[in-house]
Amino acid sequence: MLTLAQRTIPAALAALGLALALPAHAQEAAAPAATPDWSFPSSLSLTSDYIFRGQSQTWGKPALQYGIEADHSSGFYAGFFASNVSDHWLPGASVETDLFTGYRNTIADTVGYDLGVIYYAYPGGNWKNSSFTGYNDPNELNTAEAFISLSYKGLSFKTGHALTEYFGWSTNNSPVGGGFAGDSTAGVTGSTRGSYFYELNGSFDVAEGWNLNGQLGRQIIANATGLDITYYKLGVTHSFADGWSASLAYYGSSEPDAYKGFLSLADTTSASNIAKDKTVVTLSKAF
Repeated sequence: MLTLAQRTIPAALAALGLALALPAHAQEAAAPAATPDWSFPSSLSLTSDYIFRGQSQTWGKPALQYGIEADHSSGFYAGFFASNVSDHWLPGASVETDLFTGYRNTIADTVGYDLGVIYYAYPGGNWKNSSFTGYNDPNELNTAEAFISLSYKGLSFKTGHALTEYFGWSTNNSPVGGGFAGDSTAGVTGSTRGSYFYELNGSFDVAEGWNLNGQLGRQIIANATGLDITYYKLGVTHSFADGWSASLAYYGSSEPDAYKGFLSLADTTSASNIAKDKTVVTLSKAF
């Protein structure tokens, strides 16, 4: 017959071996998968109006928009954005296709920064398509901007500088006394290269699935009079399952007289208050 020691020692050794083996096995099973270097977030949206710095790009009509980014774990990113636009405001253009790239990261895990460039492209868009005789010299709408953004918690400050003429505006197509029916003294007096903007943005999660967001900014048009604009937005976004979200936002601006009763660049007969205050509804799906 085995003694107590003979019965318990082998069992204790076996239990010890099992105890030593289990943590190693558990660690091996629980080891997380390596984070991929690249991610490719994208989204598809339908919005009741496309507002850009206080001005409707779709003549007050809805827009279908798509965007995608290639994000590297180092902070480098590049992306593409597309939306329909209106030739009433952007002569000859029906689509906007943007390309952008940059680098974003954080300092001490608290202050974020983002440095980049964006190229706004409008296939077929050219001031030669303007319906205003005498103000339709060839000039592309395509515009390049460099920008920098700093963020802290839910707040961010962004500023950008036009590296080209601002959406093709020049003394040949948008001079003082030409095209701005609401203000005969408004217009371009020289090169609009160097136009710039600055804006403060806020985004705060206020409840599960609910986000309150806002924006206050100003666009300065280089060598122009009566065209600078202050713009703002206050909105709320609700997130649903499977990447769906819906937002309601109120957009407003200082609405300079130059943008009141703005005559269409497609037919010169219809007019729109291009920078009027309005409420916009957007439905989005993130992928």
